[in-house]
Amino acid sequence: MSEVSILTSDRPQTRFLVLGLNHTTAPVHVREKLYIPQEDIPKILDRLSRRGMAEAMVLSTCNRTEFYVSGPNVEKTAAFLMSEVISYFQVDEAWLKRFIYVFDEDDAYRHLFRVASGLDSMVIGEPEILGQLKDAYRIAGEAGSLNSSFERAFSRAFQTAKRVRTETRIGYNPVSISSMAVEMGKKIFGDLAQKKILVVGAGEMCEVALKHFRKEGLTDVIITNRTYQKARQLAEEVIGTAYPFDELPDLFLRTDLVLSSTGADKPFITRAIIAAAMKKRKNRPLFLIDIAVPRDVEPEVNDLENVYVYDIDDLKGLSQAHLANRLEEADRAQAIIEEEMVKFAAWRRQQDINPFVARIIENMERIRGGELKKTMQKLGQVDDQTARQMELLTKSIVNKIIHPHLSLIKTNGSPMVLEVIKSLFDFEEERETDVDPGDQGK
Repeated sequence: MSEVSILTSDRPQTRFLVLGLNHTTAPVHVREKLYIPQEDIPKILDRLSRRGMAEAMVLSTCNRTEFYVSGPNVEKTAAFLMSEVISYFQVDEAWLKRFIYVFDEDDAYRHLFRVASGLDSMVIGEPEILGQLKDAYRIAGEAGSLNSSFERAFSRAFQTAKRVRTETRIGYNPVSISSMAVEMGKKIFGDLAQKKILVVGAGEMCEVALKHFRKEGLTDVIITNRTYQKARQLAEEVIGTAYPFDELPDLFLRTDLVLSSTGADKPFITRAIIAAAMKKRKNRPLFLIDIAVPRDVEPEVNDLENVYVYDIDDLKGLSQAHLANRLEEADRAQAIIEEEMVKFAAWRRQQDINPFVARIIENMERIRGGELKKTMQKLGQVDDQTARQMELLTKSIVNKIIHPHLSLIKTNGSPMVLEVIKSLFDFEEERETDVDPGDQGK
């Protein structure tokens, strides 16, 4: 593929845009297909940068994959991103469009603030997303993909999330994907204390789940992970007994409930493995809760008799049960977001106005200086005091002329007002041009 550019270097104005999909627009089998491992994100940012998109951030979790970018034109930037996503994942455009959303400017900033505050999560108010967003921001910073406006936007998003956490009770009695998985286990068995649990994985989600299992009175959970040392460390720090990963087929014989969350790029708990285990279990029921994206458990496993597989989307029903308790707090959180949106909009407007004001002052000063110089030449020799008085006089006249207009700009810097004042002072800004993806090099 030839390298093309979406942005031009001389364009002063860009628009903030979010393109992505999440748990509300795409089921888990789609999200896992469009999941981007964290280690691959720098390569994607570099690819976008080489094609002219210097400001970009990628957020990919079990519940969303989103691109936060800036570009000169919403339609062209979105089309460019779509082509990159299609190329990277090798998917059909018509299929992809069924799940994708695009937000622009205020809607994009509001979406960012909602994501950071946990209002756009499957479990409203869950705290993990803020850490994931900060990780994505850090990776983009290390890749050199953030500019000052991006940094300000994300800084404001993080401040907003902090306000939501401190000024509402949306994070009280925190609920997460991991805690919902444990609740699913309780729904299946009732009392978990007498059940044998197998946890596959040793990451943050498994650690949180183990802590919830401990609260339920479990003391001897089986833990396995590809890296045995991580499983052992988790067992020592929380609860459980670690086993080597190659013993996984035998571990299925000893458990009632499996909770799996690893970083595998494809299912490794296959139908064949579970079918063999079920024969040895004499068809004793086996329940598997798979909260990984991409999924750890092959979907066909659910076809086996007496085997019951639940994935992350099956937790939605449980999350809805908790939603009623959080709706009031969510309304308060949204009000905070709207307050922060107003503050951020004022800052953005000021960034647009400052260069405009400077341009007016610069132009008027150039005119004043030129006219004063011509007048002084006509007058011939004048004393220093007269020259100073004429300098002060002309500056005072110019200030009185432009002051009402500058005040209007600062109180109402709408595009219409700026256009009217620009025409009054009769100066031209640099012409803006868009470059279509693929035009460069033709």
